Formats: sequence, C-alpha cells, structure tokens
Amino acid sequence: MALPTGSTHLAKAFTAGAAAALLMLGASPSSATPAAPAAAPCNQGSYCWWSGANFTGSGISYSGDLVSGGCYLTSHVGSVRSYAHYHRQEGYFYANSNCTGRSHAVRAHSENPDIGFNAYSFKAACVSCLAKD
Repeated sequence: MALPTGSTHLAKAFTAGAAAALLMLGASPSSATPAAPAAAPCNQGSYCWWSGANFTGSGISYSGDLVSGGCYLTSHVGSVRSYAHYHRQEGYFYANSNCTGRSHAVRAHSENPDIGFNAYSFKAACVSCLAKD
C-alpha cells in the first residue's frame, strides 16, 4: 500500500525547509571536532522520513495515523535511512519493499539519524504497546 496521495508536494516543501534548517545549524569550517548530527527538523505530532543519514536527502512528513498492519512503500523518498517519529505511531522499517528482510523497530516519540541500512517499506505495528500520546 502506498503512502497517502498528495505527498509529493509535501516532500518538495519539506526537503527545502529541512535543507535550510540544516544550513543554519552547520558547524563553522574551522571547527576541530566533527559536529553532532543536527536534531531532526520534524514537528511534534508528525513522523518524518529522510533518504540520507543524519536527516538529510529527500524528506517527507506526515501527521495522520497509518493503518495498523499496513505495509507502506517508502517510494516518496526512495528509501529511508533516518527518521523522526514524534507521533504515537510505531512500526518497523524493512529492507525489502514488501515488509520483509532486515528490520528496524521504530518506537513512538523517537528518532534515529541512521538505521544502518536503506529501508524500502514500513509496517505500522505496535512495538512497545505502551506508547501513549
């Protein structure tokens, strides 16, 4: 099942906004130590996915609930490498486009700058069954 329609416009707007935010948060070139990843630019009550590590690359943001048990393609951003879920929604990212293969659990109200692989699908499911908004 594909993510909700109309998200292409959101992806373009979100990517531009995220890029601007990351540019403003960048470290100075003379910095001796590498900068920590910027905090994910994602609003409370939303979940956001990026194609690159450290919340970079193509991005998309949603605020509605996904159907529990539904398998959603990440095709709006290509694949997902980092995410921020400031929403009650939980689930699993999968390496394959049919919610199979290597997986990464996503708890509500969490973020991860690099899940360690490119995910091509997301299954909405209870991970902790205790998360509340």
